[in-house]
Amino acid sequence: MIPLRYNVRNLMVRWRVTLLTAFGFLLVVAILVVMLAFVEGINELARRAGRPDNVIVLREGTNDELFSDIADTADLARVWLNEYVATDSAGEPLFSPEVYAIATQQLPPDPRDGRPRYRFLQIRGVLNPPRAAAVHGLQLLRGRWFSSVGNECVMGEGIAALLGLDVGSSFTIREGLTWQVVGILDSRGTPFDSETWAKREVVGQEFGKDNVERGQRFFTSILLRLRDPVAVSWFCETIKDRTGLEVSAVPEPKYYERMSEANTMFLAAALFIAAIMAVGGMFGLMNTMFATVTQRTKDIAVLRILGYQRWQILLSFLLEAMLLALLGGLAGMAVGSMFHGVEQKSFISSGQGGGKTVVFQITVTPFVLRTAFWFTVVMGFLGGLIPSWAATRLRPLEALR
Repeated sequence: MIPLRYNVRNLMVRWRVTLLTAFGFLLVVAILVVMLAFVEGINELARRAGRPDNVIVLREGTNDELFSDIADTADLARVWLNEYVATDSAGEPLFSPEVYAIATQQLPPDPRDGRPRYRFLQIRGVLNPPRAAAVHGLQLLRGRWFSSVGNECVMGEGIAALLGLDVGSSFTIREGLTWQVVGILDSRGTPFDSETWAKREVVGQEFGKDNVERGQRFFTSILLRLRDPVAVSWFCETIKDRTGLEVSAVPEPKYYERMSEANTMFLAAALFIAAIMAVGGMFGLMNTMFATVTQRTKDIAVLRILGYQRWQILLSFLLEAMLLALLGGLAGMAVGSMFHGVEQKSFISSGQGGGKTVVFQITVTPFVLRTAFWFTVVMGFLGGLIPSWAATRLRPLEALR
């Protein structure tokens, strides 16, 4: 076999070309790592969302609480389902009827052209904030829960940081509706990190979930904690028959898992873009290796005269191309990994035109690093194969002329 130091020496002698080619691989792999880590961050958020013993009750035919409306049968349903619902230390059922809405907040006009700007905020109205937090598995990070008087709210830690708000801050949802922040939820790593919680009556009336003229109020979802997690599937399948209500139920983890399925499209797009960049990287490596073969024709002839077989020369040049690719690929993985933990804001879709805006962290997982590594190996192999094969076709005597 041709000694490995022969290939290493050639890469060091031609260090400028080596660095330029490796830098191209660095950019391709770093972008791939960041794109995959973006998708993994949303998937990780969905995997951690919800408890396996929690059930979300929605109006039949909907899979997003934004479009669900359940008539004010919460108390009745509570009685019917009480035997299956878990209780807290005080013996109160872990049961939370809620109203979920999207608020359009007007921002100052764009300073460049004076056009109006808007921001969408996720609002959740709850009847009993401590109880709702207990069912969702949340607690306050600081501050207190909102009271039954005044326009007060608590916010997820992520959206509060994004808006620059904290306990004691006030912000205007829309003209004539200003809320004071009295608490911050310890909600990192959950979909509720992007939500603002307020009184159910205020949310229902202000955001069109109630019919004030007829005195009707509605809920968009009812969250239940079951006594026995094993019974979750059976409970969801039979809830309509047992209650007589036009409702359906879904395990809370599955509810968020469905939303994260839309990320497969983003993942496919990321891989498609990476494939295009890979073609560029392979052609760059191919060009470099063809130039190497042209410059080292006499070296190849000497190797053949010394008795090295064509397959050994093929393997040597292919190994050199792989080393060049790995040099840039590993550096790209290191650069991409530097984005691990960076906070981002994105949207997960329910498939009905709805969904949730979530605050999450870019997550570089072992899957991301394995994918980037094998991506580098394949690019290096394909980019070096043809030039390496061309090196074996040189005839020794002609190459020495």
